[in-house]
Amino acid sequence: MSRPTAWRTAALVAAIGLGITSCTGSGAGPATSAKVRTLVVESNPVPSFTENYNPFDGNSFVTVANARSLVWEPLFQFNTLTEQDPIPWLAQSHAWSNGNRTLTLALTPGVKWSDGQAFSSADVKFTFEMLKANPAANGGGAPLPSAIETPDADTVVMTFDGPQKANFVGIANQLIVPRHVWSTVKDPATAVITADQLIGTGPYLLEKFTGQNVTFKVNPQFRETPTVKRISFPAYATNDAATLALSSGEIDLAGNNVTNVLNSFVAKNPQHHHLFQKDAPYFPASNTVSLFLNTRSANAPALADPAVRRAISAGMNRKAYASQCETDYALPATSSSGLLLPNDAKALDPSLKDDLKPEADPAAVDSLLTAAGWSRTGGKWTKDGKTIKFTIIDPNSFTDYWCAAQAMAKDLNALGFDVDADGAFDFNSWNTAITTGKYDAAIHWGQGGTAYQRLQYVLDPRMGAETGKVAAGNFSKYGPDKSLDAVRSFESAADPAAEQAALRTLQQIMAQDVPAVPVFYGPAWYEYNDTRFTGWPSESDPYMNPSPNSQAYEYIILRLTPRD
Repeated sequence: MSRPTAWRTAALVAAIGLGITSCTGSGAGPATSAKVRTLVVESNPVPSFTENYNPFDGNSFVTVANARSLVWEPLFQFNTLTEQDPIPWLAQSHAWSNGNRTLTLALTPGVKWSDGQAFSSADVKFTFEMLKANPAANGGGAPLPSAIETPDADTVVMTFDGPQKANFVGIANQLIVPRHVWSTVKDPATAVITADQLIGTGPYLLEKFTGQNVTFKVNPQFRETPTVKRISFPAYATNDAATLALSSGEIDLAGNNVTNVLNSFVAKNPQHHHLFQKDAPYFPASNTVSLFLNTRSANAPALADPAVRRAISAGMNRKAYASQCETDYALPATSSSGLLLPNDAKALDPSLKDDLKPEADPAAVDSLLTAAGWSRTGGKWTKDGKTIKFTIIDPNSFTDYWCAAQAMAKDLNALGFDVDADGAFDFNSWNTAITTGKYDAAIHWGQGGTAYQRLQYVLDPRMGAETGKVAAGNFSKYGPDKSLDAVRSFESAADPAAEQAALRTLQQIMAQDVPAVPVFYGPAWYEYNDTRFTGWPSESDPYMNPSPNSQAYEYIILRLTPRD
C-alpha cells in the first residue's frame, strides 16, 4: 500500500494513500516524438482527470497526479532518505530566533512568476495569511504565524505564538502562490482553478488538457532551463492497465505497488527497467507501520497496561508479516523507538538499536505478563477474571494490512492472548473509527518527514482528541505529562544537543510504554525506465526520496537528462 506523509486531506488519503495496487486506463501514447522527447509520469489510479488545477484541493488534477510543484513551489526541498540540511528553493536560507518563535527567511533573488511578474516576500506573506483565513486550504498542516513582516522584497520574518522550529518542515514545504492571481480567488480550498490562473514559479506550464492525458511544457521564465522539455500524465483506471503500460515501456516514472514487480516489470527489460535497489525490499522506507493500541478503549481495558502492550510487541512475528503480507517489499521493524530506519539512524538512541526481535519471543511475553500480575487460565492470560481481549480492525480490501491483522491475531492467540481481527470496514468507516478513538487496535502507517514528527504523531497529546471527536494524531489516546514535556523540550531546544536529548526521551517513552507497536517499514513505491532519460535516484545515488509526491517529482525531473 502507498501512504501519504504530507498532505493530510481525507479525500486524498482515500484516493492516493490507499492505492493497493497500480492503475488502469487510457494508453499514454508514444513517449517520444521527432521533435521533443516526452517524460511519462504516473502514480495514481484515476479513470479520468478533472480539469481543476487547485493545489489546495485534494481531488484536483495537480494534486492527484502529484504535479503541484511543477507549477507552484515550496520554500525548501527535503530529501527524507537522509538527515541532510534543507535544500534551498524559493528561499535560500533561514534562521530562528526569539526562542524558536521567530523565523527569518532570505528568499532566492531573481525568481519570476510564469507571467513575468517578480516573485517577492509579499507573495509568501499572502500565502500564509490566506491559509490562516481559510484553514480548510491548509491540507499540509503548515504552522501559521501570528504575524508576518516583509522588510524588503527578499526577506520574510514570521512570528509564531510558540516555538515552531520542530515543525519547520511544514512551513518550508508550503507551496507559495502569487498574490496578484489568488487575491481574487474565493474559498481557495474548493475553488476550481482554471488554466488561465495556472501562474507559478515552477519549471513547467500547462500545454494541453484532456480527461485522459495532460501535458506540460517548459516555463521560459524559470530560473534554469530544464532538460526535460515535455511531461505527460496519462490516466489509468486500474492497476492492471498501468502495470501493462509500465512493463511495455510506455511509462518512465511510476509510483505503484506492483504485484511481483521483478517479473512483471524488471524482467521485461532488465537493462532499462529499474527499482530503487536490486535486492529486497527493492523500495526505500517511507514510514513506520505500527499496530496502534487504544489505551483508553472501553472494550479492551487491558490495553491500558503498559506491560500488556510490551508483551504484544514481544509476541509479534515481524519477519513473517513483512515477507508474507508485504511480499518482501518491506523490512521488519528493528527498533522499539518508533523511528524510521535507516533514515533516522543519526537520531536513534543507541540503547534501542536492534532491540526488537524479527520473530516472536514467547519467553519475553511470559516474563512481562507474569511480572504484571497476569496468569494463564484455560490457556489465556487472565487477571481479575478478564482476559487480554481486543480486536484488530483493518479493511479486508487493504490486502497487506488485512493479511497482517489476521496473522497477528493467530500468533497472539497462540501465546495466550484473546484477539480477533475484523475486516468489515471500508476506508472511511475504518478511518473514522481510528481518528475518533472508537476502536481497540489497528495497523496504521506513520506520518512525518523528520524523526521528531514521526514520534510526535504517536506521542503528542495535543494532536489527540477526546473519544468521539476527530484527532489529527495520537490515535492511541496516550497522554502522560512526561510525553508532553518531552515534546515541548524538543520544540524549545536551543541547540542540537538539547534536541537530541528530547528525541531520546521520546524514544524511551515509545519503547517503555508502547502506545504503538512498530511492525515494519512501509515502502515508498518507485519504478523507473531509463530508456529515454538518465539521472534517476537510486540506492547508489539517493539524492531524493522518490516516493510519489509533487515536490520530489519536481526535484527528480530537474535532475534528469534525455539520452542522445
